[in-house]
Amino acid sequence: MTMKASGMSRKNKWPYLFIAPYFVSYAVLSLFPIVFTFYMSLTDWDLYGNRNFIGLENYKQLFFHDSYFWKSLLNVFLFLLGYLPALVIVGMLLASVIESKLIRRKTFFRLSVFSAYMTTPVAVGIIFALFFDWQGGILNQLFVEIGLLTEKINWLGSADSARWIVITMVFWKNLGYFVMFYTAGMASVDRSIYEAAIIDGASAKDVFFRITMPLLKPINLFLIITSIISGLQLVEEPMLLFSGWASGSSMVGGPDGSTFTPIWYMFDASFDSSAFKYGKGAAIAYSTFLFIALFSVISIKWFNKEDKGR
Repeated sequence: MTMKASGMSRKNKWPYLFIAPYFVSYAVLSLFPIVFTFYMSLTDWDLYGNRNFIGLENYKQLFFHDSYFWKSLLNVFLFLLGYLPALVIVGMLLASVIESKLIRRKTFFRLSVFSAYMTTPVAVGIIFALFFDWQGGILNQLFVEIGLLTEKINWLGSADSARWIVITMVFWKNLGYFVMFYTAGMASVDRSIYEAAIIDGASAKDVFFRITMPLLKPINLFLIITSIISGLQLVEEPMLLFSGWASGSSMVGGPDGSTFTPIWYMFDASFDSSAFKYGKGAAIAYSTFLFIALFSVISIKWFNKEDKGR
């Protein structure tokens, strides 16, 4: 009995040995940085080696005295309000057109729409910077040539236009991502459901709002939550827009801080200022994570509440 037990114990050790490298690498490369960053957020660590433990002072400063942090969050929510409803509506309509009988080369159109999403954020930022450059940008040149403008407009010099450019940029990049999920969801729906609805006299509008949209609700939940997460992590595109050569001058956060985001603020506080406040940057990162978790939970509960209401 003891020999059998010892043999079984030796056999049971092998699976743990095989999966041990993954857990070791995760602990070293992921878990330790997460824990260490939280420790940093509780200190006043800076470039000069000061790392006194100050508790929650960085968080108190951010939440109660730092207007830049709240402005960066406000900017992100304005961006989300601008492009997220448009992505859901336009993405669903475009996916419906692609999956309809009007389109024959469905794979070609899916790939054409999705290609923008495969473009790196750095390339997207450069493309839009070239497009809206106030001196030699494509848009100003086109409007001047056709006579719509007599003087070039500094699109990136105004807070309102800068926000709309960022919203347009994120919308253009992520539209293919939404369409990909919607087309996959629509393709998985049994065609007999649509056929039965049409036989019963349902119009195309009724089929879309009463059949397609409810069946795509789980996909909408996933897309909305991931969009909130990616929106709060937005940084590369607006940073490149206001890197200096396109906007005329290097502006941290854009004109009047209109395109400042929490991750941009974290980068600026940690690496791009004279103080190099690593503790403050870590606190901004964890505060952003708390907002991501909060709004993800709110979104899930809101969708579940609607399901229970029905």
